[in-house]
Amino acid sequence: MTNQSERLLEEQFLNICISIIKKNIDVYKKEIEIMSADIEDMYDRYRHDDPEIFTVLSNTITMNENMKTALHKNWRALKKPYFGRIDIRDQSQKEETFYIGKGGVMKDTTTIMVVDWRAPIANVYYENGLGECSYMAPDKTKITIDLKKKRTFEIDGEKLIDYFDSEVVTNDDLLTKYLAKNKEAVLGEIIATIQKEQNDIIRKSPYRNMIVQGAAGSGKTTVAMHRISYILYNYAEEFKPEDFYIIGSNRILLNYITGVLPDLDVYGVKQMTMEQLFIRLLY
Repeated sequence: MTNQSERLLEEQFLNICISIIKKNIDVYKKEIEIMSADIEDMYDRYRHDDPEIFTVLSNTITMNENMKTALHKNWRALKKPYFGRIDIRDQSQKEETFYIGKGGVMKDTTTIMVVDWRAPIANVYYENGLGECSYMAPDKTKITIDLKKKRTFEIDGEKLIDYFDSEVVTNDDLLTKYLAKNKEAVLGEIIATIQKEQNDIIRKSPYRNMIVQGAAGSGKTTVAMHRISYILYNYAEEFKPEDFYIIGSNRILLNYITGVLPDLDVYGVKQMTMEQLFIRLLY
């Protein structure tokens, strides 16, 4: 397959993915509008001695908030639906392609267009080179696969700018231009460029204590925020956002470092200053 025909296929997939995201956005907006009207109507009819309306109202409010979160995720995905791709062959010789992004994108209830970076299969993108490797399935089963391709994309404004395949020995001008021109932009998106050591920290079991040390600007805080997101995604039954505390030296710093959490689908994590922590411990 020539570079031109392969690029055309990538552009076609991106266009399909974006059209699905836009369709999802329209659906969620309409659902939120309908639910908001229903909630307002139920508030008008609400009586303290009517447990049935109270239950329906509570459930509708919860569903409405979930819809708003899904809408936010799709809005965020619209500009850059994914950053990576892996092609694998399993032990039954079945070949599959997975696109990996900041959040999952669903065509419908059973068809996944983009895999969430926190999903077990996505770990292959961060951990492994081409060839035989493995990953842990959600049920803790070790799955052995053959990684055939690992591709990184530069997408901006709903358009495919460039892409390159890692671990391919080539003098391709595209790869040289991508690395030279976009180094800062790519490194600014840690999800797309997580290093193996950072990935190990993010995906460690939550049932252990951990201290991460590093120089200023080495990414400790950012890795910590992604670790919270990873744990809440993969251990949803065991951990809730309110189980976490983020502690900082002052409120300005806390607001800054936690500003990334909504983009990682994390809401409701508690935060406190060192002073507040000491007061809690003392009294």
